[in-house]
Amino acid sequence: MGGGGNLVKPAAAKSALFALCLTLLLSSPATAHASPFGTCNPCDQVASNPCDGLDRCSPKAGQWFLNGHLEAGFFANAHGQKSTYGELDVEFDGVFGPPRAANFCSGNTELLQNTRLTGGQVNQVYLSMGKAVDGRRGLDIGGTIDFTWGVDAYKVQSDGLEINAKNPTGWGTGDYYAAFAQAYAEVEWGKWNVIAGKFYAPFGSSSYKSTDNFFYTWAPTKTIAPTTGTGAYATYSVNKDFALIGGWAMADSVGRYEGYRCDVGLGGISWKAGNRLSLLYTFAVGEMTEKGSDDFTELFVHTFLANYQISKKLKYTFDWTLLNANTHDREEETSFYVTAWGLNNELVYQYNKKWAFGARFGVLCHDILDADWYNVSLGANWTPNKWLTVKPEVRYDWAHGPYKNAFDPDSNGLGTKSHQFSGGLSAVVKF
Repeated sequence: MGGGGNLVKPAAAKSALFALCLTLLLSSPATAHASPFGTCNPCDQVASNPCDGLDRCSPKAGQWFLNGHLEAGFFANAHGQKSTYGELDVEFDGVFGPPRAANFCSGNTELLQNTRLTGGQVNQVYLSMGKAVDGRRGLDIGGTIDFTWGVDAYKVQSDGLEINAKNPTGWGTGDYYAAFAQAYAEVEWGKWNVIAGKFYAPFGSSSYKSTDNFFYTWAPTKTIAPTTGTGAYATYSVNKDFALIGGWAMADSVGRYEGYRCDVGLGGISWKAGNRLSLLYTFAVGEMTEKGSDDFTELFVHTFLANYQISKKLKYTFDWTLLNANTHDREEETSFYVTAWGLNNELVYQYNKKWAFGARFGVLCHDILDADWYNVSLGANWTPNKWLTVKPEVRYDWAHGPYKNAFDPDSNGLGTKSHQFSGGLSAVVKF
């Protein structure tokens, strides 16, 4: 995908920067009480995003906890291509690529998102510690710190922390990076829950944590869905089935993006509409400004997520994510508008306590680039005990426009191959 940048107008750079800034800054935590995609280890549910809505999982509210997981696996592709490295093209990869200033993977496995190389890799070594809160008996104070290392960690690095003037490419080198995926304080009192710090964002159906996903690889919508955020927000639980979310995220970028500031308001609703259906709608709206300049970028991103338990063993997940960015150049009195959207559909069948099977279909479209990318995945989860899950997966991807460059990195950006067949498996060990 690294060769696709020359197909975008230069005016798109600030829109791309703002989208990148939002990806690093937005918003929702991974607590059992408030997060739509909370940490559910060890709930032992294999369906994607098992902790829907406001379900309480592990750790138990009000208790100190220390847990984590390790995921390692391998992947291969029909073209036999290996990953290559190059300088980040902000005009293209700032929107759709990894948040990295250099040494990012531009090989034909880049669109897989959850893998860095064709071959073996350690995806995530994840450690979580803190204190869960329970405000039912009065004011309770807690917090969470999550540290991660592996080939996936670039996805949760952020400006001002792992990425800074001394480390413009973040903590790590080559394929392996490290990051504080989350670091926030939490206060809960009655129906109110407030989070302040760095936390996971409630966008898209793919979680960063491998323990929360059915498939080894991520869905196409993960490319435009913000992953983490820095700021503060509140959740008000109207009742056990309905909650309102509202807050704000900001940051002063450093290093390569020094001089930019994001001011983003966010909100959403979570509704458990019966025993079978859970709905989540989240949005973020705001702008990025450049210090010393009148130029600014307006941005709007939202996700609509539905989880429906068709039967006791069959579950369906639907995800629609949209990203709009509009850059205004006041001096030239011009603007540049970018729209990208994606759909993801997942069907998971729980055959028995040890085996589950899943199918996924996703699509991602970019209007300015006239590009689209489609994905079909078939996978399984084998869980012989509470601490181990093995995830085999095969997938087929095909694309038009610049997206197909990722399938053929040796073509100097010409993208002569428009499809890719790939597969592999991972093992997730919980502790």
